[in-house]
Amino acid sequence: MKKGAVDSKRYISQNNYNEEMLNKVEPYLQKNLKCGYILGVKNVKLYYEKFIVKNAKANIVICHGLGEFTEKYYELIYYFMKEGYSVFIIEHRGHGRSQRIGIDNCQINVEKFNYYIEDFKKFIEEIVIPNSDNKNLLLFAHSMGGGIGTVFLEEYTNYFKAAVLSSPMHEINTGKTPTILANIISNVMKLCGNSKMYLPGQIPYSEEKSFISTATSCKERYEYVYEKIKNNNEYHSGGTSALWYIESSKATRKLVKKENASKVKIPVLLFQAEYDTYVISRGQNKFASYAKDCELIHVKGAKHESYFEKDEILFDFLDKAFLFYENNLK
Repeated sequence: MKKGAVDSKRYISQNNYNEEMLNKVEPYLQKNLKCGYILGVKNVKLYYEKFIVKNAKANIVICHGLGEFTEKYYELIYYFMKEGYSVFIIEHRGHGRSQRIGIDNCQINVEKFNYYIEDFKKFIEEIVIPNSDNKNLLLFAHSMGGGIGTVFLEEYTNYFKAAVLSSPMHEINTGKTPTILANIISNVMKLCGNSKMYLPGQIPYSEEKSFISTATSCKERYEYVYEKIKNNNEYHSGGTSALWYIESSKATRKLVKKENASKVKIPVLLFQAEYDTYVISRGQNKFASYAKDCELIHVKGAKHESYFEKDEILFDFLDKAFLFYENNLK
C-alpha cells in the first residue's frame, strides 16, 4: 500500500468521516457498550464504559486527557475492538459524566493529583480485572492521562503488560507565561486562599472555538467531536484551577526523576508530536531515557493529538501502536 493511502478495511478516512462514524462506528459500539459508575477517592462518582470482545486477545485500558470524555475515543475504541481487544475507559473526576468538583460545572480541578491515580487503580481492580477473562492488560494513555498513566506505572508495576503513551503530560507548556512565573502566580493564589479559582488566562466553557488553535490538524475529526460537545452539557469543560496546575506540575516534576521513571520495567511506546503546544518534549525525553524499555517516536506533522490527526498521520500512528501491542503479547 502506498504511504498515505487509506486502508478502508481497517481505518476510517477523514473524507467520509461524519457519515462513517454515525452509521458504522456508533451503532457497533452502542451494541457492545456497557456502562456504570464507581466511587473514587472521597466517594466521588466516576463514570466508565466497557466494550467486551468475545475471546479477546487482551484488554486495553484508556486513560484520557484534560477536558476529554469517552466519546472522544470512539474511533480508537472501534479500531481496538476490531483488532480483537476488549476496551475499558473511565472519565476522570471533574470530567464528562463523572462528578464535577470545580467552582462551576465546567472547571477542571483536583485536590491532589494522586486522586487520579487511586481512582484509576480502583477502576482497574473493580471493573477491568473482573471482566478481563484473565487476559493481559495494556495501557493507552494520552496527555494528562499520560501523566496519570505514567505515575500509575511507577507506583503499581504489576498491572500492565505494555503501554502506549500519546503526547504524555510529562512537562506542562505554560505558553507565553514562563513556567517560573506560572508557578509563582499559582502558589500565591494558594497562599491567599484562592487555589480553587481559575488560573489567570483560564476561562469557563465557551462554544466559541477556533480550529486553528486546536490540538489536531484534522478538521473533520475536530468538527465531529465539537458537535458532540456543543450538544451535551456534560461534555462542557473549561479551564483549570490554580490548584490543578500546582498539583499537576508537582506530579510531572516527580515522574520524570530517574528514581521514579526507572521503576517502569514494561515496554513503553511514547509518541511525541512535532507541533505540540500543550506539553513540552523535554519531560518526555527525560522519562524515556530513564525508563527501562521505552521507545520514543517523533510524529512528524502532528499537533498534540496524534491519535486524532489527519489520515496520513493517524494511520501510521495506529499501525505502530497495533504492532507494538501485538509484539508484546507474544
